[in-house]
Amino acid sequence: MDRQLYRQFEAFHWLTKRLKIQGRLPPLRGWPLSPDVLLELHEWIMETRPRLIVEFGSGSSTLVIADALSQVGSGRLVSIEHSAHYGRKTQASLEREGLSEWVDLRIGELEPWTGEHLNTHEDQAISWYPVALLDDLQDVDFVLIDGPPARTCKFARYPALPALAEKLSPVAAVWLDDAARGEEKHICESWAEAFDCTFEMVPMEKGLGVFTFERKPSVDTDTETPGDTNTETSGDTDTRTETPGDAER
Repeated sequence: MDRQLYRQFEAFHWLTKRLKIQGRLPPLRGWPLSPDVLLELHEWIMETRPRLIVEFGSGSSTLVIADALSQVGSGRLVSIEHSAHYGRKTQASLEREGLSEWVDLRIGELEPWTGEHLNTHEDQAISWYPVALLDDLQDVDFVLIDGPPARTCKFARYPALPALAEKLSPVAAVWLDDAARGEEKHICESWAEAFDCTFEMVPMEKGLGVFTFERKPSVDTDTETPGDTNTETSGDTDTRTETPGDAER
């Protein structure tokens, strides 16, 4: 226990040295992401520079991601939150730090989930975030899953990957926090079997499930006619949404 506590103090120290925010982070004990994951998150974003990030569950992670995007100068975070109360607190923190332009915070109460799920008990309600909040997203490079809370229903976080699988970029990464818990372990095992990805369990304080995708982009199958050298291929057009870090910001 002492060794783990020291590791969190150490991670928090290095995290605060990396952050440019002036205020304080929300409390990092209990339900929020632990300092070791937040440090890994900030480093990873600044190294890989994902263009579109989606997170489920706002809070300290929202500030850390927005800070990294601000330092990099590109990218966009779509944060999905089911609690209007915590959503307002997160939005206020972003505005206080001047980071609002990097985050699209979307709030919607949990609603019935009708897709595939690990909870097969018909007498138990299954809920998740409103899928309509994800309709306009495409080519998502990174997904962080830290919600909804486990108490909302059994295997509460399972729908995240089924809901976003067709919206991921060819080289997307997905992180599931609390992966050392029983239900999250089962979710990780199920995702690893069901989706074409590589899975790794990273030994963070509460466990971190990391899924990486390396799929080939779709290829236009139309046959190019001889001599038609000026025709643009589908790979020449970037259809992703402009981010706050682009030249016309």
